[in-house]
Amino acid sequence: MKKVLIYFLLLSVFWCAGVAYVSAATAQDIAKGGLDATNAKVGLAEGDPATTIGAALGVLLNILSLIFLIICVYAGVTWMTASGEKDNIAKARSMLIQGSIGLAVTLAAYAFTAFVVDRISTAVIK
Repeated sequence: MKKVLIYFLLLSVFWCAGVAYVSAATAQDIAKGGLDATNAKVGLAEGDPATTIGAALGVLLNILSLIFLIICVYAGVTWMTASGEKDNIAKARSMLIQGSIGLAVTLAAYAFTAFVVDRISTAVIK
């Protein structure tokens, strides 16, 4: 009787493990199918979501860098046309400092995004 119970338990464990493996593979296929369908409806180019998100964030970071350039040019013009007025010089200096801090945050965000997208891409490919 003990042998029958042990065989039954082993068979149950292997059957449950097989069902869990098949269910996980099926869930992954369903999720990928849904992502592909959404990708087709939106009209994006073929590719994995990590690459698409990385490209979108790259565009956003480029826009932020352009804003930094505009702030620097405006601050430079303000400083050059200040004619020695302390208030205008302080305003221009403040804009340059704040723009530099913004650039540092933007570069840190880019580095973080590049790192995360690389890790996600590596995890998805493996």
